[in-house]
Amino acid sequence: MKRRSIVFYLLLLLVLVTGLSAERISLAIQFGGGAEGLIAIALLIYAVVSWCFQLAPMSVVSLSLLILIPIFGLMGFPDAVKASFGDSTFVFFLGVLLLGNAFQKTALGKRIAVLIFSIFGNRPRQVLFGLMLAGTLLAMWVTEVAAAAIIFPLASAILSQAGERADYRKLARTLMIGVAWGPAFGGVATPIATGSNLVAVTYLEQYAGVSISFGHWMLIGVPISLTLLVAGWFILSREISDPSPLAIDSSLPPFSRQEGFLLADFILAMLLWILGSAFGISSHMVALLAAVILFLPGIDVMDWKDSIKSINWDSIILICSGLLLGNVLFSTGVAEWMANMLFVPSLLRANVFIRVFYIVITVSVLKIMFSSNTVAGILLVPIMITLSLSLGMDSWALVAPCIFSAALAFIVVTSSPVNVIPFSSGAFTPGDLAKRGVVMTLAAAVIIAIWLGIFSLFGL
Repeated sequence: MKRRSIVFYLLLLLVLVTGLSAERISLAIQFGGGAEGLIAIALLIYAVVSWCFQLAPMSVVSLSLLILIPIFGLMGFPDAVKASFGDSTFVFFLGVLLLGNAFQKTALGKRIAVLIFSIFGNRPRQVLFGLMLAGTLLAMWVTEVAAAAIIFPLASAILSQAGERADYRKLARTLMIGVAWGPAFGGVATPIATGSNLVAVTYLEQYAGVSISFGHWMLIGVPISLTLLVAGWFILSREISDPSPLAIDSSLPPFSRQEGFLLADFILAMLLWILGSAFGISSHMVALLAAVILFLPGIDVMDWKDSIKSINWDSIILICSGLLLGNVLFSTGVAEWMANMLFVPSLLRANVFIRVFYIVITVSVLKIMFSSNTVAGILLVPIMITLSLSLGMDSWALVAPCIFSAALAFIVVTSSPVNVIPFSSGAFTPGDLAKRGVVMTLAAAVIIAIWLGIFSLFGL
């Protein structure tokens, strides 16, 4: 930890030196972006390396950008705050996390999962599908991380009663990878399922003038999500050879008053997310409304102080600082420079299948370098928008495959908390995940390419 801290401070010093010498360096190497562009690149390297190698707490790195960007004159401090924590994405993500926390604090999430198990049965392949489907459906509405946190203890309880099976190790590995994959598939289905989805919607509106409604996203995302679910289940279920039934603990406490209020609030939020735009109600307002209702007198689904402590503030701060960093990459021209360096324009102009397949595979490789699906989404979406504008293409056509791929972290454990949660069980190794993840990544590239090709025929 001490060595990491030293590296972090050295990296910060490098940023400061670069900033102070940016004008001379840019002239010496004839960098087209000028001094501001060079400073932006230095800040980008500082942030990505610090985030990926965890050289300092994620929030510390993110908040330091809020200081460094104004110091180097890339943006005034009030504007930097407005571009990050002043963006409506902040309250949107806060509301969604509070709603997801309610599902973890009450038995409603487990109740939904047990209902799915009762429908599909208790044989291993059926249980695997039930776990993955429950994770997918929950992730659509309460974020993929919250969904994995709800499903994980259910899988652990099932495995605790299967310890004497001859295929226990294989079964445990398969079920736990399913716990990771199910919520990841749901992360594609709605704009609230992951933080990078929210960033994509915001960037598209701000920089490309493209508005993607909740319903529009679901129209495209849900079929892709469900097809990924079937493909993922097929890949994993082939490893299960013993069909003998599993014991499933379906014991639940009596349906509580808090669960009733949460269920009503959840249904209201879903309806408003899908239909609210017709009444002038934005999805950001709906998320905050759904969260506030949980704490109103007489409802009291959760305790405010306890909920605030349970919120993953690192995620919120990362999203907000990512919005700020993306703004800087755009304004300094660095996004355009990176776009030309990372992507081949001729392949992006190819037919929709080749284009989407190419983007998904490229983003999947870049995610390994970034070691975070959220960081990858935050950094790559502005690049794709810049490319689309320079090529005269529809921005959504390039952003959609990029952001769908960013939500799917199949190969590296540390790319997403969704992988880390089941990995903590010790049921699979990083190699186990990577081996199956490569196959799933290729399958995902084909699936996303086919669906987006179909949707393009209808102008979606």
